[in-house]
Amino acid sequence: MERAVSALAIRFLEPHDIPAILRIQSNSPEAAQWSQAAYENLRQASQSAWAAEYHGHLAGFLVARVVANEMEILNFGVVPNFRCKGIGRALLQESLTWAAQNGASRAFLEVRASNATARQFYEAHGFASAGVRPNYYRDPDEGALLLTCPLGRK
Repeated sequence: MERAVSALAIRFLEPHDIPAILRIQSNSPEAAQWSQAAYENLRQASQSAWAAEYHGHLAGFLVARVVANEMEILNFGVVPNFRCKGIGRALLQESLTWAAQNGASRAFLEVRASNATARQFYEAHGFASAGVRPNYYRDPDEGALLLTCPLGRK
């Protein structure tokens, strides 16, 4: 499953991508800071992950899972220098399509309440606020907004 759009290709994450994913997340404080072992165990945990290659460089990733009829976006990051080039949009659309094909009727995620850029991005892609999770994040401590999006009607 590889989709190319000009210089952008979205594909399933492979083990050799993990060092680059760790670099991306370390340069993206808004992304969850997972360990190498967490990425290595994705397949065992019934999760799926995608990598975005842009001009031959790993430029972003997204990790999600489907449980019952819901898809949860667990981690998502794009190299800061490659943002605003459609990479995040392509990763998100690929994951939402996958979720709908795997029986999910809605997607959800948490986002830092202070992350206005991410909130605008998700809202532009059909997500809406569904609640607040107080004290959800650490370093710094902060609440999260729960965002949801219906699937299959786009």
